[in-house]
Amino acid sequence: MEFLQDIVNSPLFGLLLFDLAIVWPLWRILRRAGLSPWWALLALVPFGLVPVIGVLAHSRWPVLPVREKRATKARRSL
Repeated sequence: MEFLQDIVNSPLFGLLLFDLAIVWPLWRILRRAGLSPWWALLALVPFGLVPVIGVLAHSRWPVLPVREKRATKARRSL
C-alpha cells in the first residue's frame, strides 16, 4: 500500500497523466485529419509539439471537403 502511495505522490506520475491528457486527444485529432497519428508521440519530447502543430496548421486535411471560393461582388462606384 505504501508503494502505491509513493507512486501516486511522485512528480513523474503527474507528468505521465499530463502526457496522456495531451497525446490521446492529439492522436484522435490527427487520425480524423487524415494524418498519421504517430505524430502525437512527438508531444512527449520537449518542444516536440511545435512541429506537430505546424504539420496540422499547414497541411491539407483530406477528410474535409474542399471549400468553394466565394464569388466577389462588383463594387458600385459613387
